[in-house]
Amino acid sequence: MAIRRNSFVNLTSNLVGLVLFAVLTPLYFHVIGSERYGILAIIWAFLSFFTAFDFGMGAALTFRVAGAARADTPSQAEYFWTALSISFPIGLLLGGLLFGSVGGGLGGLFKLSPTVSAELVKSASALLGIGLCTILLSTSGGLLRGREYFVTNAILNSLSLTLAILLPVLAAILISPSVYVLILATLAGRVAIVIATIAFAQIVILRGSRPRVSAKAARSLVGYGAWSSLSGVLELSISSADRFILGAVIGSSGVGYYSVPSSVLARVMVVPTSLGSASLPQMARRSAEEVALLSRKVVRMVVMLTPCFVIGVFLANPFLRIWMGASFASLATLPMQILMPAFWLEAVAAIFFYRLLAQGRPKVNAATAAIIVLPYCTLLYFFAGLWGVAGGAAAYLARNMMYLTGRATATQAWGMLIRVAGLEFLLLAIAVGAVLLSLPNQPPIFVGLLVSAASIVVTLKRRPPEFDRLVGDLLHRLPYRFPYSDQSADRSGKV
Repeated sequence: MAIRRNSFVNLTSNLVGLVLFAVLTPLYFHVIGSERYGILAIIWAFLSFFTAFDFGMGAALTFRVAGAARADTPSQAEYFWTALSISFPIGLLLGGLLFGSVGGGLGGLFKLSPTVSAELVKSASALLGIGLCTILLSTSGGLLRGREYFVTNAILNSLSLTLAILLPVLAAILISPSVYVLILATLAGRVAIVIATIAFAQIVILRGSRPRVSAKAARSLVGYGAWSSLSGVLELSISSADRFILGAVIGSSGVGYYSVPSSVLARVMVVPTSLGSASLPQMARRSAEEVALLSRKVVRMVVMLTPCFVIGVFLANPFLRIWMGASFASLATLPMQILMPAFWLEAVAAIFFYRLLAQGRPKVNAATAAIIVLPYCTLLYFFAGLWGVAGGAAAYLARNMMYLTGRATATQAWGMLIRVAGLEFLLLAIAVGAVLLSLPNQPPIFVGLLVSAASIVVTLKRRPPEFDRLVGDLLHRLPYRFPYSDQSADRSGKV
């Protein structure tokens, strides 16, 4: 029940950002141009590194607070302020190295015009501030997740997404489309959210407990966080490599035609991350058998997304034409179609990532990422040179195949995965195959209708009881309730 409720809250919190992204991205793209949008996509990919550069403090806080310190508020305060004290100087150091370098000259690698390059150099100090705020927010959020304050965390995430999207768009329209102005607007929103998160943590969750830092808490956090941080750095290096390598191979203007469809599909990741983050505190205090059962249920819930991906393969072209224009769709349709199965694999693999964290095995996540990084970057460089933006999407698909293979092997979950998700993935593969065989045209309409209908029927037929309960929860929260009968009420295995 707790996982279902918390997952619902997490999912709901992301709707604001999803709506704003859908409404404002075409305007944003056309106001600032493909070059500025491309370099900003590269910068935000660079920024994502900072969720790992908190030295794993966010993940370590969640693990410790959900487990050993669950009933001890003073110990939680000690963990919280120790984690912040570790994250702050690391944020200053790495922010200076990474963002100072980006603003100070690495932009020359991405074939920028002199005007945009000068705007990027001017943004160096603001980028440092954004990096530091990102680390502090990642760390403090670990306490909220560990104590299962998912409603508050959802509200703060919604505000963060809203400000991150809305403020730069308003700044571009009302002030200037300069990269410097856009980054300053982003910094203002990030500072506000960090202050609100830390204040809530200290006043409400920790009940005003005296801030205290200890070596014992530091050792406990670092012991878990170091491997989690290494895993995060490697995974974010892999995740961000597509923008960097595409920018170097085909130029920053081409990155926009990859980044927009990728960003659209990345919004789907709110489902597995919401389910995974909500189940992590539960997994951290359950037996191995219970964790295996719970992860199977969560994977089954994620697989319910399959019809969305199958239908998306066939509707990618008309969707992009309506949303971004015909010229944009002509370049971005095939990459988006290839990215559909890539993000399906990533969504399923994310559940095994959380399962390994809950079992206290961040080292396995780090090892998996270390094995993948070199082959993926090699494929990305080679495929981008051959097929441009579509090549980058193909390499991303290969990356997520490797991720799922490694994590499913580490958790000994292949049998479960094939039973739970094998048929749905086969239908998705058929949809992508139909697209590739029809190139340079789109597949016939009857093929899309047939495969999409088969995916819907199969997925609904194999739906888990938890899906019916989640739908019931959603309908009961609507202002005007519709008749709903939970036909699975007698099934076992509540979440």
